[in-house]
Amino acid sequence: MSDLAAAAGVSKMTVSLALRGHQKISPATRKRIQDLAAKMGYRPNPLVQTLMANLRSTRPARYHSTIAWVTAFPTRDGWCRHWVHKIYHQGAAARASALGYKLEVFWALAPRMTGSALSRMLRARGIRGLVVPPVGNPGIRLDLEWDHFSCATIGYSFMEPRLHRAAANLHDAMSRALAECQRRGFRRIGFITPADTDKRVNHSWLATYLAWQEFIPKKDRLPIVHTNEPLQNVLPGWLKKHRPEVIISPNSEFLVWLPNLGKRIPEDIGLITLSLPGNETAGTPISGISQNDFTIGEAAIDLVVSQLQHNETGVPKYPRVVLTDGFWSEGKTLSPAALTTG
Repeated sequence: MSDLAAAAGVSKMTVSLALRGHQKISPATRKRIQDLAAKMGYRPNPLVQTLMANLRSTRPARYHSTIAWVTAFPTRDGWCRHWVHKIYHQGAAARASALGYKLEVFWALAPRMTGSALSRMLRARGIRGLVVPPVGNPGIRLDLEWDHFSCATIGYSFMEPRLHRAAANLHDAMSRALAECQRRGFRRIGFITPADTDKRVNHSWLATYLAWQEFIPKKDRLPIVHTNEPLQNVLPGWLKKHRPEVIISPNSEFLVWLPNLGKRIPEDIGLITLSLPGNETAGTPISGISQNDFTIGEAAIDLVVSQLQHNETGVPKYPRVVLTDGFWSEGKTLSPAALTTG
């Protein structure tokens, strides 16, 4: 580092900060030092890096700057109506604070707000990092000036441009749910999902379920309920015709719908949710998968801060996807053993 500092005509501290992309060093100086480091073949000592990281982690985090939480719902507080979005935000805010950043909400769809106007607002505030949480309408685009920001998104509802992404491991979630059913001896396992929900998760649950069906006897394969209609409207006919032993779904309203149809849970039919609510539904803990939503929010901040530290901005050429495994919650809506043996 001493040789690099001498060649650049700056102090070793300036070199250290520039190589970490610190905002105290001007963009022009950062680039000059980083280009010179590459030309000289400079490589940091990993042991020293580890030591310094440990030293920094034992000190209280100092405020660095603000990271924007850019929401895209028709109303300012629309995102707050979804419990999972609030948990994402809680995890992101906690992680940002631990790393010395403040997380602040910005509404991208405010009246008369454009991508250019929001970009200017963020830059005027000195905000260089942003997270796009799940959006109100899958497929929506935000025409921000991405080149100026270190960015990440959460989930799969925001797909263009393709940013670094933090998401739940939905393939693993469906695999675990199916494995729990098979371990208990169930064979007639049905999957029900609203079409909109399926689109929001990039068909991840559906793809895993369809692949699983290829390896079970044809007589045990049940048609998927994948519809834009209200699920409670198609449920009675599907139950009567196909007689599932277990229903797997991202929805928890079956706790009400099934008893209304004369089905006892879990005595007559089992129920697994793929997205365990943050609280109990109807006073009954549901069996299913918790997606670790708080941790996913933390992961999104880690993606942004890593880019800030390395002075990386813009839409990445090769976006990274960080998947967080969920965990099985036993609950009370799945019997410990199959109800039938025939």
